[in-house]
Amino acid sequence: MLARDGFLDIEEVVNIPGFPGTETLNNKKCVVIECKQNIPCNPCESACPHQAITVGNPITNLPVVDPEKCIGCGLCVAQCPGQACFLVDMSQKEYDTVTIPYEYYPLPQKGQDVYGLGRDGKYLVKAEVLRVIMTKVNDRTAVIEVKVPKGYGMKVRNISVDGKRIASEEDPVLEKGMLDNIDDNEMYVCRCEEITKAEVIAAVRAGATSVNEVKRLLRTGMGLCQGRNCAKTIERIIAAELGVSPAKVPQATKRGPVRPIKLTGYTSLDIEAQEEMFEHDW
Repeated sequence: MLARDGFLDIEEVVNIPGFPGTETLNNKKCVVIECKQNIPCNPCESACPHQAITVGNPITNLPVVDPEKCIGCGLCVAQCPGQACFLVDMSQKEYDTVTIPYEYYPLPQKGQDVYGLGRDGKYLVKAEVLRVIMTKVNDRTAVIEVKVPKGYGMKVRNISVDGKRIASEEDPVLEKGMLDNIDDNEMYVCRCEEITKAEVIAAVRAGATSVNEVKRLLRTGMGLCQGRNCAKTIERIIAAELGVSPAKVPQATKRGPVRPIKLTGYTSLDIEAQEEMFEHDW
């Protein structure tokens, strides 16, 4: 569900005016516009040379697809700023094809096997690249057509070339059992200073009982992020080692400024400059 999960489920897709109907997709290649939000947007309408897509007035209308006029040219796919336009063809007996917008590097090559992802970003199935279209008019948005197993035409909505950027719990690139060989203690807790979990544990066992004490020993939280990324993690490690609740671990001293502030924040202060402000003792 879009409002809850951030992506449409299939029940929502088949009930929006951008869905041309299963019968159409079973007979020819046609655009599917998975747009359910009433926002002021109509590039898909102006991109279609056959007036197969209508937004009309007001501009916040949901796009309506006329399956009789759509020829599956794919010009709308790269023009949609929300990347909600796809071409789907389920007319073949052995496989389906899906055409998607793609804005990552490296671009896949024709004939390459890639990872087909669902609307939630999770790995679904292997896909084969049939076409890669990259033209100047598309403004660096590639249009990629992939062949997927029968039944996945209305499921696959993205691809991963290298197995990265996948929301699934298991990364298909990693060999089975590879995750078991990763040592948690060697993972960085403080990325700015490259301090591992093992080093933090060693500091706690050496007597450190607060985030500040760990900081003095290891320089954790002394980097550019000012401890935003590691302080809470270090609190949990200390709590686990001491056998107490994280709430009982003394919090780190905040380094000012606690939050970044724009220079305009200082220039907008209502302070009248006086001559003594510029006097110094040196």
